[in-house]
Amino acid sequence: MSTDSNNLDDLRAEIDTIDESLHDLIMRRAEVVARVKDAKQDAGGGIFRPGREAEVLRRLVGRHAGALPSAVIIRIWRELISAFVSMQGDFKIAVWDAEDPAYWDIARDHFGSQTPLTRHATTRGVLQAIADGSATAGVLPMPQIDEADPWWPLLSNDSNGRQVRVCGRLPFVSGGNGRGGQSEALLVSDFAPVETGNDRSYLIIECVEPISRSRLTGALSSAGLTPSALVTLPKSAATMGRELFLFEVDGFVASDDGRVAQFLEDNTDFSMARVVGGYAVPLTTGA
Repeated sequence: MSTDSNNLDDLRAEIDTIDESLHDLIMRRAEVVARVKDAKQDAGGGIFRPGREAEVLRRLVGRHAGALPSAVIIRIWRELISAFVSMQGDFKIAVWDAEDPAYWDIARDHFGSQTPLTRHATTRGVLQAIADGSATAGVLPMPQIDEADPWWPLLSNDSNGRQVRVCGRLPFVSGGNGRGGQSEALLVSDFAPVETGNDRSYLIIECVEPISRSRLTGALSSAGLTPSALVTLPKSAATMGRELFLFEVDGFVASDDGRVAQFLEDNTDFSMARVVGGYAVPLTTGA
């Protein structure tokens, strides 16, 4: 046998040893997750924490080196994370799949091969599945200007004691096997988002009288809530002459953020301003 063959055999043996070490660590991680499950049950915590998942992925990408693309690391860990969440309790994802298969693919890429996904013909079906507890979270299309039947106004309501909120934006990293090009989606659940250090938040604002976008964005900016995107409820869907706006703002805004209360106090033209979630900003293509 040649020297090259001997070297190749040695390298393969080293790979086998590394594989076993990786497997040992994955099994060890599963044991720790079982302890986390017990701790959460004692503390009453939820099993699904998209913000924490984003922090884990950012940290791994930040320390990654070598020829293996970081996108592969993210895909491996996304599979592991979802499997470990499923170990802690019932974990199902409702997906709006009426018109575009991209949303199903986005969900499958993000939540891995083993997480149960359910198809829903309407966006309201996804929201209802979360409200009644038959799904942990849902994948919905990005809000669009002047869409005929927007789903986002329903975020301002409580259903069965649950407030469904935005908790993520998908995909968390570009690429994957999804059909539909560069489609993006919002992830919603009844778990409150947590601050991760690089976030955006959503607010629904109701105005009792017509108002210009420039005045509205100016009022938000003055309150320390810098808008990055705006969607309005179509006039055909408005009720009693009131206008409804969905704002995406920079940074993390908690449900009890004092800036929101101050905004209402300083601007009497607005009858309601409510935080309806947010998301950890996804990793860029170059990650």
